[in-house]
Amino acid sequence: MKRFCVAFATTLISVVANAQYWKAVGLGTLGPTSVQTLYGDSISDRLLAGGTFLHILNENDTVLAFGQAAWNGQRWDSLATRIQADGGGEGAQQTFWFLRFQNQLYACGHYGFLNNEGQVNRSLARLNEGTLHWENLECINPSIGGMETLVPKEPQATLYATGYMGSICGYPESCVFRYDGSAFHVWEPFNLIPQGLNDAYVGTVFDFQGKTYMSCSLPDPVDGSGFVSFLRWNGTAWEHVPGWNTLSPIKDISIRNDTLYVAGTFTLADGGPGNLVAAFSNEQWSDMGGGLFYNPVPMSGVVWDLEWFHGKLWACGQFDQAANLPAHSIAHWDGHRWCVPPGDFRWIFNSQSKLLDMAVWRDSLYVCGGILTVDWDTMKQVVQWIGGDAVDDCSTVGIGETTQPVPDGHLLITPLPGEDSWTVRFPHPGTWKLEVYDATGRFVKHIHTEGQAIEFNLASAAPGIYIVHTKDVHGSAWVRKIRNP
Repeated sequence: MKRFCVAFATTLISVVANAQYWKAVGLGTLGPTSVQTLYGDSISDRLLAGGTFLHILNENDTVLAFGQAAWNGQRWDSLATRIQADGGGEGAQQTFWFLRFQNQLYACGHYGFLNNEGQVNRSLARLNEGTLHWENLECINPSIGGMETLVPKEPQATLYATGYMGSICGYPESCVFRYDGSAFHVWEPFNLIPQGLNDAYVGTVFDFQGKTYMSCSLPDPVDGSGFVSFLRWNGTAWEHVPGWNTLSPIKDISIRNDTLYVAGTFTLADGGPGNLVAAFSNEQWSDMGGGLFYNPVPMSGVVWDLEWFHGKLWACGQFDQAANLPAHSIAHWDGHRWCVPPGDFRWIFNSQSKLLDMAVWRDSLYVCGGILTVDWDTMKQVVQWIGGDAVDDCSTVGIGETTQPVPDGHLLITPLPGEDSWTVRFPHPGTWKLEVYDATGRFVKHIHTEGQAIEFNLASAAPGIYIVHTKDVHGSAWVRKIRNP
């Protein structure tokens, strides 16, 4: 039983619906391999999948795919030819992701292939859609370990090859080269960064509001001491990104309505501007309602991907809490609060990161990762969201408080004389579990009760906004916001 969520001020009203919210896409891959990336290609009208697999399964056949496959709405097929396993069999190849630049399809990853001249090219490729052969980009990328990625994944005017220190097209070693669609070029701003580190790394490079941003692991070129994980180039010099004080990496970015959204492994505790996800606008960061959390092992929490779908920003990765709500590694942000889509995900044994990537294709959202079942139905690795606007629950973070009385039959929280105590009247008698979280979504306290009313206090808690969340034995939920003086 799942619920649709409708918000009126701070009141969340749930209506019960019976539906299937996720649909299987194929039968997964063979062996200890996985689908790790998805790309909705509107030009070829196919959903592309990449990963570590050699074979991918349909209901009635098995496709030899070498880490790349295409879904036409009914079945998987191989995508193209030439890319092969680099040095081995099952799982030895890996496609990181696909993107289009100047209307041509590109791929990057851990693989190799022979071009028309019999030369071995690695990691970077462009698809010849006439011959369906992958080709090298004007010059050979000779070895894995340096340039392995093409960025940004969101379309922009310039494409970059990035990675660890390496050479391409005979240029001196660098962590980033600019690509214009017909040739690689040295990217001069990188030469202003202190050199000499074997593990120097650049992740993504992109433009935002007239400046070029770069995620990285590099010596600090601004003050000359320490390391940095996020920088921006103003046209003449490198700058720190205001408010970014963590070395934790960024895994994905998205730009919408003059706002930059970033996701990764950063947390407020290690100096990040949010927990696993944050928004940057007008030179200020927002923690997006406190962000997302992975409570079993907090330092293993991650958001791998951000995707816009029907006006909401979806996030997936490894987390079990969105603001004050339980979550199965996926949630969406509507600009004010987090909502959690229904779906009880169960994971493939030893799946380290639960959900790895998302894509929108034919006005549907697709998700991939270490999925074994959803709502106890077998759905291996790739699923399609068919639940419309259904949600299990939504947080109240970011929604203004109301002074209107709550009618009988609903959750009523009333301040008691003093500064830090409240009485709670539940909608009906029974067994209740009440949980209190701070404004960042951190757990504060819980209370179990049998009855219809209790009292509680926050005498030991800091002043600020707190979220009170409760569920009855049937799973129906109520959420309220209070202020601790």
